[in-house]
Amino acid sequence: MVARLRPEGRAKKRRRRPKNEILWWWQRIGVADRLECRWLEERVMAGSITTVEVCDPHEITPTMWELFTPTPTSAITPPQFLARTYRAGDWSCYKREKDAYRTTVSVGKLGRTCFVRMVDREPTDMVIQSPGLDHYCLTILQRGNGMLAQPRRASPAGLGADGAAIFHGEPGTVLKTDRHAAKINVWIPAGLLRRQAAAMLDGADLDSLNCNVGIDTSSPAGAGLQRMTEWLWNEIGQAGSPLSQDIAAASAQDMFLRTVVLALTEGRAAALRDSAKAAAPATVRRAEEFMRDRAEEQLTVDDIAIAAGCSSRALQAAFRRFRGITPMTALRRIRLESAHEAIMRSDGSISTTEIAARFRFFNSGRFASQYQHAFGEYPSRIASRRPAR
Repeated sequence: MVARLRPEGRAKKRRRRPKNEILWWWQRIGVADRLECRWLEERVMAGSITTVEVCDPHEITPTMWELFTPTPTSAITPPQFLARTYRAGDWSCYKREKDAYRTTVSVGKLGRTCFVRMVDREPTDMVIQSPGLDHYCLTILQRGNGMLAQPRRASPAGLGADGAAIFHGEPGTVLKTDRHAAKINVWIPAGLLRRQAAAMLDGADLDSLNCNVGIDTSSPAGAGLQRMTEWLWNEIGQAGSPLSQDIAAASAQDMFLRTVVLALTEGRAAALRDSAKAAAPATVRRAEEFMRDRAEEQLTVDDIAIAAGCSSRALQAAFRRFRGITPMTALRRIRLESAHEAIMRSDGSISTTEIAARFRFFNSGRFASQYQHAFGEYPSRIASRRPAR
């Protein structure tokens, strides 16, 4: 057997692709090379909203990438950012009249939620590709008609003018809108909505809420959610708005999340709350209430078990079964939430290190890391944005 030798200087090199194909593609061709048409006009800043007009739906994602590239403290990772893609809804029209396509994209933030208003001149689809987004998207259709197709549903759901829907960013989800449609998409980190639902419904999770549904905007809760979404959007765009302050933005975000949960559970809140109480035994609820009341004190599993009225072993088993975590992990989360609330309410007279120590976080580096993982940014950044006294 004769071995074939490759000529010198022609050694074969294998190119390794990262797991995320979308990210690999943009890195390979370069975002700047894709933007041949660029923006039709310069960025327009109104309050805390950035607006651009894009002349090709396929360029929306790379354009947003250039403007809002995620940072390590962002609520969304780069692969998730790039999983949200856009395409022409009418391919034959796109090939025939490509210049007719125009999309005006406006982006504003409220806390960790992202508001995106899009006005499409021609039919446009939003397609979520792999790996998807661990976010929920609330869509308020202000003008035109739309259709939401999801991989787990047999048939797509129609959206009329003033219609609304909420869905999880699963790969394969497609949101279609027709000509001259205008919509507001609010992207909510899934963890935020899950915690809000659990707090309002005594531990009920989002799976029990069926968070992939249309929202009836003619109902009291649905109409309230529509009005609040549009008001928040308009207020974010006002120069000097109170929502530009972290404390006001955090309060508005909490109220918005509560309104979302109320709209999702309208007519079912009592039943969901009762089922959650039936699922979680009284020992777990007593333990959680005790931990919230004593978050600043040094506690052990035995202390919590005595307050809950059971043995330490029974408490451990109950938390693993009904919460999926240990009692001490639950205590750490409660302390993190309490520290977060204290930091957001602080006027700067007390440092974040002192607040952390009050809730038994004595290692400032570890506290900052856990805080960033839970809330999307470091506590020092919140303090740096606070107005000087």
